[in-house]
Amino acid sequence: MIRRMLMGLALLAAPALLSAPAAAADEIEKAGKVYKQFCSHCHGIGMVNPGNSSYDLRKFPQDDKERFLASVMQGKGDMPAWGDILLPEELEQLWLYVSTRGGKEQPGGDANGGEQAAAPPESAEAVGEQSSAAPAPAGPLETVKEGRLSACLPLDGGALSGRRAGGGAGLEWRLLAALADAAGLAPEGVWYESEQEEESDPAHEVYAMLSMGLCDLVMGEPLYEGDFGPPPAPSAAPPRWVDRPDSWRIGTFVPLRAVALSRPYRRAEMGFVMAPSAEGRDPQGFDDLSGLVVGVQQGTLGGALLGLHLPGPEKRASVMAPPGGRFLWRLETGEFDAALVDVDAWDHHRMQNRVTKLRLGSWRHAIGFNIGVAHLEENTALGAFVDARVGALLASGEIARMAAEEGATWAPPREPLVTPRLTAASLRKAF
Repeated sequence: MIRRMLMGLALLAAPALLSAPAAAADEIEKAGKVYKQFCSHCHGIGMVNPGNSSYDLRKFPQDDKERFLASVMQGKGDMPAWGDILLPEELEQLWLYVSTRGGKEQPGGDANGGEQAAAPPESAEAVGEQSSAAPAPAGPLETVKEGRLSACLPLDGGALSGRRAGGGAGLEWRLLAALADAAGLAPEGVWYESEQEEESDPAHEVYAMLSMGLCDLVMGEPLYEGDFGPPPAPSAAPPRWVDRPDSWRIGTFVPLRAVALSRPYRRAEMGFVMAPSAEGRDPQGFDDLSGLVVGVQQGTLGGALLGLHLPGPEKRASVMAPPGGRFLWRLETGEFDAALVDVDAWDHHRMQNRVTKLRLGSWRHAIGFNIGVAHLEENTALGAFVDARVGALLASGEIARMAAEEGATWAPPREPLVTPRLTAASLRKAF
């Protein structure tokens, strides 16, 4: 997995083979041979789908190299991982073949060689190289409501989003407003509340909200392998949302359509939050928690990591607690000395308790998630606009400034752009 990830970073940072106006015939010929050897038996000769369950590569987004490389190297669905088999130049050749539809089109899908929409950056570093002034869209964007750019936002998202009279608040509301302003549209929040039930799936709910046309965008989505792209199921139910019509029956399933994510605009991380009883302590890892009573949120990623890596004496003395908004209040009252939590949850708690005596430590766990904006994959014009504008807002420092003003602890996106699927083995290795 590590070799595959490093190979992916090298490829994403390398200059694209498609810098010329059109791919050379000999390049396409070489690429076609690689495709025929490794891919044609499932995806069909010339990418003509043979009618099996394999993905139709003729529909693959021609501006999403990162997703293509991640799928090929790490595997997806029934497709095995090829990262330890294919050479870097063979991976590039496969992308050349797929992105040009076998040499029939220009990269980006323009068969006539016309101007292409701007593609997402190929690395996190490239985000910071964008111009601070992103261009306005070439024409009116296709949106759910004419004259408005709408986004589905959590009803009580703390420093990230919250419903207010006349609009909203929080970093992600501010980002929506900036995107709408650049497009000459009015921002509109569609406020929803995702219920933590066993049968609920937040990723499926995102697909459902976009597929039913509830909003144009869904803010705050993690770039996590498998949580975007083709529909994960034929249908799913959206979460409850404010102002839903009386005729809407809760639990109604809607057919799902493919979803894409923008380039990331922040990173969600985990860190230690310390109680006054741990005065002077700033743990830089699990081994630095010696002598402290640690609170463990059951059923969370942080809880799983503590269960795997907390030293024996501290594990035996730890306090298990259910997850949710009350967890940090228990730390506040002195039930335990420290906890590993999502930094977003800490920001939310700090907003609720302005005189908190808790403090966030300086250390961050290696596992984190870059966060982007979800939209329907078919709405390519909107996707290209969001990518360009997010890149400009990052480069100018505007997103970091908005986060500070809203009380959100902001961290820039990092490689790998897409977090690979977490497994028991990867959690054991992660410190």
